Amino acid sequence: MTASATPAEVRAATAARITPAPRPTITVVIPTYNSTATVPAALDSIDDPATEILLIDDASDDIAVLQAIAAANPRVRLITKPVRTNAAHSRALGLAQATGDLVIFLDSDDYFLPGHLARRRAIHAADQSSVVIGRFRLDDGMRVFDGPMRAYTGGDVEAYLFAQGGDARSSTISVDRRVLRGTTFDAGLAKHQDWGFALAAWRNGERIGFDPTPGVVIDIAGDTRMSTRSNVDASLAFAHDYVLNEDNRRRFLIRRLRTSLRLGDVRAARRFRGALLGLHPGARQRWGSAAMILAGRLGVAAPLHRLLAGRR
Repeated sequence: MTASATPAEVRAATAARITPAPRPTITVVIPTYNSTATVPAALDSIDDPATEILLIDDASDDIAVLQAIAAANPRVRLITKPVRTNAAHSRALGLAQATGDLVIFLDSDDYFLPGHLARRRAIHAADQSSVVIGRFRLDDGMRVFDGPMRAYTGGDVEAYLFAQGGDARSSTISVDRRVLRGTTFDAGLAKHQDWGFALAAWRNGERIGFDPTPGVVIDIAGDTRMSTRSNVDASLAFAHDYVLNEDNRRRFLIRRLRTSLRLGDVRAARRFRGALLGLHPGARQRWGSAAMILAGRLGVAAPLHRLLAGRR
């Protein structure tokens, strides 16, 4: 401020110093497909009354009920798609149509824990992250427990996801549109859309932050989630297009093999092992995967997984 400043300039400068910056606005994007049984709980968990909520419906059969739910909640804007595509397309559409500075994603059968939105606002503000991922809890219908996940501290996201015990779930992702470098969800991915987003964000130069506090409960008890079904072709396409390091690709295939056996899908597990063998694995992975297939054929793979999971 110069000595010749006018009184109006002095008042303006003083106001700029004492007036806090406006809080960034928030949009929550919820993709839906025949999920009116769970959408109300998801909506109720959004504890910021000023939040814009976008329900992106993927040509559901229960659209009339969803329209009634949306009409009863003034925060909700319902966007309907004339033809069914997938949840990744719905999330990308929601991101494109959101008006909030921050966009936070939530699956329709999950729900936020108290304080999640305020904490994400603070995390984005603190380190200017364009993308934040975070910890979560799982609900298997009998108990709610912390999902296994190593903290992300920077560096190669592919190694973090497939070699270091990391994770990135759709319902834990938030972005700051003001600094986002154009990353969005890949509508061409029929599976692993959340990992695809995290990998694309890192490769696109996004500043990725981490939320160490579980902020969402993810339902793994229902049979409607993509994670409860094997889609071998989609998983193999993801491995080919997104997992660039061969060691990480082998680790990914082993994980898909185990998941298929947990779901009782021995045929899918055998296809994943076939793809694994094409990458020339070491003896441990080769014979270990054969033992897992045998356990699946004998019908003991899924009970063994439940036993080990119960000891966590």
